[in-house]
Amino acid sequence: IFQWDLVCENRWISFTITTVQMTGALIGAFGIGYAGDRFGRRISLYTIQFLHLIFVAVSAFSNSWQLFAAMRFGIGMVGGATVVVSFPASIEFVGKRWRALLGAYPVWSVAAPFLALVTYLFPNWRHFEFFICVVNIPVLFGFFIAPESIRWLTVKGRIEEASKVAYLIAKRNKQPPPNTAILERIAEEERSRNSNFSSYTFIDLLRGKRMALITIRVWYTWFTSAVVYWCLVLGVQNMSGNFYLNFFLVSIIEIPASLLVLLWINRKNFGRRWSVASANIVVTLGALGAITASLTESSKAYYVNICVMISKFASTSGWSSMTPFTAELYPTVVRNLGFGCAGTVSRVGGIFASQVMSLGGYLPYVIICILMAIDTCSILTLPETRGEALPDTFIDINKNSKLEDKYVVNGDGVNMIDVPQKSKEHK
Repeated sequence: IFQWDLVCENRWISFTITTVQMTGALIGAFGIGYAGDRFGRRISLYTIQFLHLIFVAVSAFSNSWQLFAAMRFGIGMVGGATVVVSFPASIEFVGKRWRALLGAYPVWSVAAPFLALVTYLFPNWRHFEFFICVVNIPVLFGFFIAPESIRWLTVKGRIEEASKVAYLIAKRNKQPPPNTAILERIAEEERSRNSNFSSYTFIDLLRGKRMALITIRVWYTWFTSAVVYWCLVLGVQNMSGNFYLNFFLVSIIEIPASLLVLLWINRKNFGRRWSVASANIVVTLGALGAITASLTESSKAYYVNICVMISKFASTSGWSSMTPFTAELYPTVVRNLGFGCAGTVSRVGGIFASQVMSLGGYLPYVIICILMAIDTCSILTLPETRGEALPDTFIDINKNSKLEDKYVVNGDGVNMIDVPQKSKEHK
């Protein structure tokens, strides 16, 4: 700020740089959705990690705020892209009981305190950028270790490569070589709909009544979740008491909120839908409490803090549940597209949240209640995915039969490919 005199009449520049970075994140989330499904999970993920290293390195040597802003756009773009491509790639390698864990692990909440420590140890922003570069280098070596998704290779008709990955996983888990004949069966199913294994587009997310309804409801949920989450974060400045303590508490509460969702998200009578819906209900109750407390005398202002903490806890829990739920709703052929679009919509929600908070008083909490009430009804109409195998093609999405895990490569039942089995009523 002081190096480029970003104060007084130039103060707008610092806010512009932040906006530029957020715009980059939005574009990155949107673009990587297509790239992940077109070029593969592995190449897309490590390409953006390499670009991240380049952008950060150039940023460290920036000699003007214009160049710095351009690099922040790039950093925001690869940051938004990383979140979108990494999660779908991860769940395609694990079985049903582990997918919820990947969504609930509080990566951001655990990393945030370390970020504060690093900035304390490296107060010079250039030194901080150099540190990020050094940390990023080992990540790139993962390209030579992590295999491509078997699911993606299969639906692209690359059976030989998919078989090699399956054999490699079996070998590393000290299991006998798996029967990969099922891969050709899945590829043939995709070939029957898409003879050239050509890439799908964003239009395909809205093609067909069932797929379109899933997509629209997912988009609304991610938009609403982002609005609520960022309203609660931005609202910290309006809470009574010490700002830094409030911000710390609102941030640290995400860790237990993310982990505790594991207690019920895999339960038979709860699942993904009710995990998100119940979290929405708690958010709504917390917002109602904040409205009531806001209308009382200022001596009761700490009640607002309590209600906001409750809503933040539930909001994080709901989002942790919605992350695996979203990836499980889409077939492999468009999973990255679907997840990428959801991430893009959430960025729009984050932008909208700042406008909601500008209303001031209790009005933001009123809007939160309305959004959450609609979202709760919407979520409960989505198909439950708990205990269901991941769909690979659009044919799987439109089938009334149940997908059963058939292809396992270790004793824990970590499945790689799922095949349809007729339900009892079809026998």
